[in-house]
Amino acid sequence: MPASPPGRRRVLILSADVGEGHAAAARALSDQIQVARDDVDVTVIDGLAAMGRLLRPVVEDGYRWQLRFMPWTYTVVYWLLEHVAPVRWYARWSLCSFGARPLARTIAKHQPDIVVSTYPAVTVVLARLRRRGIVDCPTVATITDLTGLFFWAQPGIDLHLAMYEDSLDSVRRIAGDDSVELVQPLISAAFLEARSSLEARAALGLPVAGRSLVVSGGGWGVGDLEGAVKELCGIEDVTSIVCLTGRNEALYRRLDGAFADDPRIHVYGFTDRMPDLLAAADALVHSTGGVTCLEAMATGTPVISYGLPVGHARINTRAMADLRLVRLAHDTRELREHVEASFDSPVPPATIAGAAAGIAAAVAEPPPAAAPPRARLPHAVDVVLAAPRRVRPLPVWRPRVLTAGLQLTLVLIAGAWAMSTGELNAFASSVLHIHPLTNVPTDQRQVALIIRTPDADVARVAAELARDGVHASFAVPVANPSSLTLASLRTNADEGLPSEQGGGLLRWVLVPHRLHEQAHAFGLRRHFYFLQSGKPSLGGLMLARSTGATPVTGAWHLDARQPPPQGEIRAGDVVVVTLDGSESSVRGAERLVATLRAEGLGAESLASLTGSALSPTIRASSSGERATGAATFPSSSQASAS
Repeated sequence: MPASPPGRRRVLILSADVGEGHAAAARALSDQIQVARDDVDVTVIDGLAAMGRLLRPVVEDGYRWQLRFMPWTYTVVYWLLEHVAPVRWYARWSLCSFGARPLARTIAKHQPDIVVSTYPAVTVVLARLRRRGIVDCPTVATITDLTGLFFWAQPGIDLHLAMYEDSLDSVRRIAGDDSVELVQPLISAAFLEARSSLEARAALGLPVAGRSLVVSGGGWGVGDLEGAVKELCGIEDVTSIVCLTGRNEALYRRLDGAFADDPRIHVYGFTDRMPDLLAAADALVHSTGGVTCLEAMATGTPVISYGLPVGHARINTRAMADLRLVRLAHDTRELREHVEASFDSPVPPATIAGAAAGIAAAVAEPPPAAAPPRARLPHAVDVVLAAPRRVRPLPVWRPRVLTAGLQLTLVLIAGAWAMSTGELNAFASSVLHIHPLTNVPTDQRQVALIIRTPDADVARVAAELARDGVHASFAVPVANPSSLTLASLRTNADEGLPSEQGGGLLRWVLVPHRLHEQAHAFGLRRHFYFLQSGKPSLGGLMLARSTGATPVTGAWHLDARQPPPQGEIRAGDVVVVTLDGSESSVRGAERLVATLRAEGLGAESLASLTGSALSPTIRASSSGERATGAATFPSSSQASAS
């Protein structure tokens, strides 16, 4: 915007090419300002484009693609934005993160005295800039929808211009009691001019006799236009149907070819003759609602909503139908019924008590003399130029503290995830040098046998194995083994092995406490082995390392009820066998021992195979280093010698 002479004011209007309604509202406001005031310079720009190269294709093209090809996805996204606060917060954060700085630079270049937004996504970013004091002039946002105002209304906007009386309470709840004013709808003055239906049809080349209908898919040509036209052709006294495909050129070519043989059907692309079309029509069938419905109400044309029951279009048209501003058709049968009903009892223009009060003030007949006079609503231009400075910018420190707090929270969440997941175990192995024990380098024909069984079954299982001369390491999934278990381990010359189950969000925080409890119960000192069950977390491994514990994962994990592998277990392997305490599982453990003996292998406890004394400092790895470990009870070989 070039520099204005002294005494002239500058108004910057931010619109977006997302459908036609937002751009139409911007044009209407610009026209009002230029007609009403000659001391004001007004400029209209694409606010979405001003927010950077990334956001425009994502928002505009993504929205267009959804409505044309997968409209149900827009319903899902809109529902999440409306009902799930974190999703709505993330959407606002994304818009401001990518669009705030580019938009601020664009606004600064124009040096406006007032900034107006007609598109919700731009309104979100403009409100952030206003609250942070980056934009110092009054900000105004237009609201042309009736419901779903979570993006239309923002606390950082000085004043909102509402087109519907029923939306005022919603805006006040979001932005404050004095944040909204009801104005005459932002539509072109051409829709408010008195027009003869016959003259409009003659100007358009449409038949003067019979009924005329307009089927519109909005600026982007979305919705079931073809289905609507086919159904309306069955109405006997309809002599012309104008189908508007907007800027959807592919749809225009398809429908123009499909209806080429029917002289009643006229397919138009984007047109600037909407005032004549609405004046000529007996009814409008529209798919998206918005500004086009306001224009139809101004001309007194009944509106039937049909063809795009998704997202805000569905919510908005339902609310308008509840106010009897439009008729809502869910299928082609209802569409035909509503169109025929509108011929006999058209929906009257909106009243002040209804919703679009400004339209009534412009087009309704004068009230009877006995009725009290109605206050005429102000024009948008007068309200915009008198916009107050309502928003107080936040202190400089507050956004910084909030940003730092958000960053810290994200870091903590990322750190908690990293510590709780087992996906970073490669990092623990390569950087932290934490190598779980899987086998023990040994010259003996022995394997290290670890029995994992419930605490209540340790005594019976240990006794059964001892009868066969087998001694093992027992891992029980409890913090404090019973006295019977401890006595059985001493009697049968077996070893107690701490066990950590692993997994679970933040469960790794308790690893040191659990391991210390078990190690104390088994009489272990600072350095000891522990059985790591499941997929260990990075945090669990690190905290276990800090306690002096070395994880054991084993080379083999066997279920005692399943047949043992043949000829695959080698000397020095750590074999972990899971028992459930049943007779079949105990017999399975005995079969495993018999299989090992048949292959010339014996089974010992982990402490016995590592050749450790009582609780020495241990050094262990799975990469070939000689491992020594802690043991509380005598190994089987020591017991035999004694």
